[in-house]
Amino acid sequence: MAKQKIHAEVGKRVIELSNLDKVLYPEDEIVKAEIIEYYLKLAPTILNHIRGRALSLVRYPDGIYGEQFFQKHRPDWTPDWIDYKRLGQERKKEYVVAKEEATLVWLANLACLEIHQIHSFSEHSDKPDYIVYDLDPPEDGSFPLEDLKQIAFALKEHLERYNYHVFVKTTGGKGLHLVTPIEAKYSFEECFQAAKKVASDFIQKHDQTTLHIKKEARKGRVLVDIYRNRPSQTIVCPYSLRGKAGATASTPIEWEELEQLKDLNQWNIKTTLTRVMEDGDAWEQIRGWAVPLHTDKRAVVAKELPPNKRHKTPEQLSDYEKKRDFNKTPEPLLSENEAPGSRFCIQRHHASHLHYDLRLEQDGILKSWAIPRGMPPVPGVKRLAVQTEDHPLKYLTFEGEIPKGEYGGGMMWVYATGRYEITKEKKQGFYFRLSGKQLSAEYRMHLMKDKEWLLERVDVPQQNLLDQVMKPMLADASKRVPIGDYYYEVKWDGIRALIYLNEGQLKIYSRNGNDITEQFPELNVPEQAFRINNAIFDSEIVCLDQEGKANFKKVIKRLMSKKNFDYESKRSPAYCYLFDCLYLDGRSLMNDPQDRRRWWMIDSTRVGETNYRISQSEEDGRALFAAAKAHGIEGIVAKRIDARYTPGKRSDAWIKVKVKETMDCFIIGFTQGEGERERSFGSLQLAEEKDGELVYRGRVGTGFDEALLKSLTKQFIELVSADKPVEGEVHEEKKTVWLKPELMCEVEYSMITDNGTFRDPVFKKLVNDSV
Repeated sequence: MAKQKIHAEVGKRVIELSNLDKVLYPEDEIVKAEIIEYYLKLAPTILNHIRGRALSLVRYPDGIYGEQFFQKHRPDWTPDWIDYKRLGQERKKEYVVAKEEATLVWLANLACLEIHQIHSFSEHSDKPDYIVYDLDPPEDGSFPLEDLKQIAFALKEHLERYNYHVFVKTTGGKGLHLVTPIEAKYSFEECFQAAKKVASDFIQKHDQTTLHIKKEARKGRVLVDIYRNRPSQTIVCPYSLRGKAGATASTPIEWEELEQLKDLNQWNIKTTLTRVMEDGDAWEQIRGWAVPLHTDKRAVVAKELPPNKRHKTPEQLSDYEKKRDFNKTPEPLLSENEAPGSRFCIQRHHASHLHYDLRLEQDGILKSWAIPRGMPPVPGVKRLAVQTEDHPLKYLTFEGEIPKGEYGGGMMWVYATGRYEITKEKKQGFYFRLSGKQLSAEYRMHLMKDKEWLLERVDVPQQNLLDQVMKPMLADASKRVPIGDYYYEVKWDGIRALIYLNEGQLKIYSRNGNDITEQFPELNVPEQAFRINNAIFDSEIVCLDQEGKANFKKVIKRLMSKKNFDYESKRSPAYCYLFDCLYLDGRSLMNDPQDRRRWWMIDSTRVGETNYRISQSEEDGRALFAAAKAHGIEGIVAKRIDARYTPGKRSDAWIKVKVKETMDCFIIGFTQGEGERERSFGSLQLAEEKDGELVYRGRVGTGFDEALLKSLTKQFIELVSADKPVEGEVHEEKKTVWLKPELMCEVEYSMITDNGTFRDPVFKKLVNDSV
């Protein structure tokens, strides 16, 4: 029977695909087409880990129970456009090197389920960039998972004592891989000996572990396999599938996830794909945590390099020095002796104009480019990069304010740091990879004329935050103002909104992810309001009364209006209070501390020129809460200054303290109205969600005006249900029409009674689009 073939376009390649309906995982009924789809969708993330590495392949052309082929040498029929690397001592093998999505699709079409990687990049194939500790329990499955997890956490703690940062992933089988990134300047033998010393010390203290590689000598113990750190050895790459039932995948996870893990094989072709698409890559910044080997006792002595056309001595940096008066500026002085390396930094520099400075270490100095519009976020976006004078190495860590009147006067922050590698030299430029804790990406720099370069990103990020609508971070509630490392803001009574700025185009999204840009034309003024190109801000949109207090009814009316947006914007103008920044000019800020995100948010906004305002912060939380109480403001929010941003999750990093007791409840029904309310409803039946179940909280019948009664009644029509959503006795049950518990509202009350219902409840608002 002839093979069924189709041709698919992947990037700039056209690939012939065959037998797409062939079953490769019989129990799971997974066909080849699903394998190709998995590797194509995760290609940006997988390539971030394997791009430039030599690969070994495990092919299953007849499925996981048929004959398998472990293949190091690239097949004879490999297309010419697929890169390869010759490695080996006597008989060199040609290893496949994946540099684009099409390579992964081509491999998947060969039923290559497993991809295994060499521990080094092809640019320095004899220098590994990590050490792996493979925790391999007995094959009979008798070793308890909880014991294996305890060993992993103990080894993590042991490695951290040697100043390593430890990452963990499942193997897709019965074990775990613990990986410590290192600087790529040591031989395989040096790395192996360092790993052996660490592992030997560890197993002496943990009798459930062993270094014996022979199975008969292990005696039911976990092998701490350090022998994979040899030149010819590999490990299964992050996110590779395995040729095992269940279509398991070797999945990088957070240590908190490992603590909760009940089954190592819960990560598979479906769950792993969903995890990465929703939460990103747990190892995204792994190379930014590279450190020297703990066994490297060589003193880091700064060498004085002789003058040559590549290395510049301090005297050769005179152009830079003449522009600075170091009696007036806190900038770093020139260093006389600096050792060469491969570090980079990007600085956010608000001089006469806001821009970013890219600096690459080279022969004892920093090659520098000014980038007016920031780092390009995705391929296809090009940025002008103007080469400036070379800078001294101490600029790698400089932050501070350069006084007015000095060259480059203004604030300068470190925006990203780490290591870089030149991945390809070109006649008019070069390709380079940045590996840092804040930013890991690959770029192309092309010389156009004189000192003008063109900067473009060449790798595709798995998650382009500018193209996906996130859910905002939520706050825990407290009755008392927390004291400690917090700052405090007013809790605005308005509509929660995320402001997206993408290459100068502005969009506003509600908490539910609805596009509400059209309803607020006075806020769609990107050039007047901001001095940056790409950003995501967290905010609250409010309308103010005559006393300057937020009026929730006004802003809801603006939100619900269907026409006359320009008229409404003049009649009842909306103001947007910004209080956080999630993304800025080429990278996510969500792992940055709260106070830094706030500084950059302020610096990115043209305060006072539009209806955008900064939500002011105060250091005295008790005083702010007292003022909120005195002026009838809803409450305050305390924010821990070192907290990261966790989208869609409730966190104690933010704590809201309301002046009155409030609760968010589901509307589970309504009673029939009488008299003036005959055409709407009399009261709403309410329930709180606790531990995944609905708990009845009574009824609320006040807090509604005529417009709200009509609006709610209209929304109830599609939610009517025959099922009672809660257990137990309910007030006015015979007069109640039950609703599906989908709408939530905020209720103000004095206390919860002994029978679990509200005392003196007042309806405040629907919470779908509020804090």
